[in-house]
Amino acid sequence: MKKLSKTLLNQINSFMNTVARPLEKSIFNYYFNNSSVDDILGSLEAFQNLDGGFGKGIEPDFKLIESSPMATSIGLRYLSKLDNSDKAQTMIAKAIEYLESTFDSNRNGWYSVPSNVNSYPHAPWWEFKNDINMTVIDYSWGNPTAELIGYLYKYKEYLNNLDIYSLKNYAISNLNKRTEFNSEHEIFCYIHMYNVLDEEFSSQIENTLKLAVSQLVNITQSEWINYVPTPLKFINIDSMNFFGIERKFIDQNLDYLIDKLVKNGKILPAWQWDKYLEEWEIAKIEWMGILTLDALLSLRKFKRI
Repeated sequence: MKKLSKTLLNQINSFMNTVARPLEKSIFNYYFNNSSVDDILGSLEAFQNLDGGFGKGIEPDFKLIESSPMATSIGLRYLSKLDNSDKAQTMIAKAIEYLESTFDSNRNGWYSVPSNVNSYPHAPWWEFKNDINMTVIDYSWGNPTAELIGYLYKYKEYLNNLDIYSLKNYAISNLNKRTEFNSEHEIFCYIHMYNVLDEEFSSQIENTLKLAVSQLVNITQSEWINYVPTPLKFINIDSMNFFGIERKFIDQNLDYLIDKLVKNGKILPAWQWDKYLEEWEIAKIEWMGILTLDALLSLRKFKRI
């Protein structure tokens, strides 16, 4: 079994503390250098707007300054793991207020990003088109709506208007009525929802998630250099359920990450933009920090360091 050496971890420590964004730097130092959770909250606060939503490029592939549901799902994803403080709860309450104010009753959820995303540098897949049926950002209802419903359920004490039980039931039925799946990103969001629901509700989608993962997970190692849904993409750092992914494929994925870190000292993005190329060079570096951190957290979870 391969393990990441302490020598290499020290080298990556230097990369994370000199090149990565303050957000990824603070998360890395929290898990690997015993720093304070306050540093993470301070870094997250820099991405939260006055309306409570998150923006300002927290997702490096779109540089929209204003708030968006997609960016807010990322902010809440971090906050949900670090919510044992008054500051975190205040930030969460503000984000919930934003989500209530932007809820689209016709959609019974949220669109990923607003149209003004086009006014800022962004990857081609975040281009907003007037005909919603043509735009790739809305090919699946659950991305990010399912994940957001999970956070609304977890922090329902802050809700004033939305019927979270109705939304939760809708999300569950929306998933369970399907037998074929073509969007790993939507399933990622459902897995985030699964991880924050009470067991009596998460158990209702467990079998469907196993089916979806079996259809979507890429277990061909030679293809992992491309942008594909590898086994570890379906396993969050707080996940207890691997949704039917065999341990041998998880181990192969962990070995693959170690090999990449040995070779490059970081994890490189497997994609690029087709315009805004100067901004892409900045986003690329930001993604290196995010992807390297994700790899390290996976290795830590499975005791490979």
